[in-house]
Amino acid sequence: METAVRKKTGKTETRLSVAVMAILVVVAAGVFVRQYRINPAVIALRPESHLHTLSSESDRPPLIDTAGLKMSPFSPPERFGPETLYEKINGRADLYLSSGFVSLETQRFAMDATAGTWVEVFVYDMGTQQNAFSVFSMQRREDAHPDDIAPNAYRTENALFLAHKKFYIELIGTDASLDLQAAMGELASKFLQERGGAAAEAPGADLFPKDDMRPGSLQLIAANAFGYEQLNRIYTEEYNLNGSRLTAFVSRRDDADAASALAREYQRTLISFGAVRIDEAIPLEGAVALQFFDTYEIVFSRGDCFAGIHEADSLEAAMVLAGRLAAHLKK
Repeated sequence: METAVRKKTGKTETRLSVAVMAILVVVAAGVFVRQYRINPAVIALRPESHLHTLSSESDRPPLIDTAGLKMSPFSPPERFGPETLYEKINGRADLYLSSGFVSLETQRFAMDATAGTWVEVFVYDMGTQQNAFSVFSMQRREDAHPDDIAPNAYRTENALFLAHKKFYIELIGTDASLDLQAAMGELASKFLQERGGAAAEAPGADLFPKDDMRPGSLQLIAANAFGYEQLNRIYTEEYNLNGSRLTAFVSRRDDADAASALAREYQRTLISFGAVRIDEAIPLEGAVALQFFDTYEIVFSRGDCFAGIHEADSLEAAMVLAGRLAAHLKK
């Protein structure tokens, strides 16, 4: 049996070992400091904190007036601001905070408090209709089914989601029973009645041509669209065109100069990350086409709108849709 000969440690290995030890020391120091900065979500789990939150809100009126409904409040209302949102939805709070979040009010409602089933209502005040629609569209579930309770509403197996004026509302049930689904609809309808105002079409819906559009795919990305920090307030819409699934985007800027400047800046950013400009002529004035790995981007501006096609798998289909989009924006 051969005996393995132990190799002498080289200079490179020694340097790597020193570097690893240094990193471990920094991490250990970070952990030591971090233990004195408790995450708000951890504080929320402490019984004394939870009881204080409930008792301080117990004298508030119900989030929804249930007079005449089968449901009644099952818990006191709770309210969370930007500093305490993590206590309720730790892990998802950043999406709301980056989209203009003002406050969250929640409360549970039940038909029978002893049955163990209820609906929890979440009402997010997002400050503006655009902000409310943004989080509504970004949170849209894959198994969503449109609901006619409002222009911007959909259901999943055990929940109802909608955007109305400056509010984004979630109603989440403990099960998928028909009774609970009906109760969610009643609660949502009562909320809309109490808040008043005519139901409005989704913000940005008028920015896109209708042909070959995928229903329910409109989104408003408030910040860091497509992973780029300079892209904010970006509306996107999905299309199925000639066998290709395409994403069109539009963003209204302050004026035409701002829109064209953003188009140039985005082109430079793509090129800096490895995109290659396509030399062949694009039948669209002022548009630039780029190949980014195995996908294509088309970028242009029209008036005060920065627009284009994102991550298309077919250049031909992307050019067709870009032409439709430009013509629609010109109108």
